[in-house]
Amino acid sequence: MSDSPKVQARVVPWLYGMLLPIHRFLLGFYFQQIRVEGREYLPETGAFVLAPKHYSRWDPLVLALLSREPFYFMAKADQCEGFQGWFSQRLGAFPVDLERPAISSLKTAIALLASGQKLVLFPEGGIVRDELLRSLQPGLARLVLQAESLCNQTIPIVPIAIRYEPDAIKGAIVCLQICPPLHSGDYRQSTDKRTAAALTLALENVLREKLHQLQQQ
Repeated sequence: MSDSPKVQARVVPWLYGMLLPIHRFLLGFYFQQIRVEGREYLPETGAFVLAPKHYSRWDPLVLALLSREPFYFMAKADQCEGFQGWFSQRLGAFPVDLERPAISSLKTAIALLASGQKLVLFPEGGIVRDELLRSLQPGLARLVLQAESLCNQTIPIVPIAIRYEPDAIKGAIVCLQICPPLHSGDYRQSTDKRTAAALTLALENVLREKLHQLQQQ
């Protein structure tokens, strides 16, 4: 893990408010249908983490439709460069090097959660298309545990299964299955390391089961 200058995450309210209706219209035009099941599992207040399957670069755009309030995203460093990067970093994205994540990026994510923000973290670490779900590492769970220790509150992890039928292309049907939140207290072990491992295994099992169900539909 490398260190780097401080990473900042922010949302420009007027820009987000202006682009959200356009964003909804364009996605509605591009995809045949976007189906969302399980909206009742999204916490109404406080910090939480969306932990979705990562199949396509469309995923963050589709997930943004789940709330009128902005989500914060960890984004690949190259997606935060140039004109695209200028926009994305004003709409809640902040850069992370997936191969060598900087301490500053992780601190930013922890600080966002501790301050009550909503964060999207793809637990596979990147786009995965060649298998149903890549085996998960405990990084997401460890990050949540650190944020909980700072704010002294439970931060739910909300698994989300995503499927594009027939693929992530124009005219596809997008299916999002929001699952009941996972809470670290339900998986508490003798150490944070073991708690993170148990929480990660639970997240992987839920995602794998829901993705398999979507695949069979």
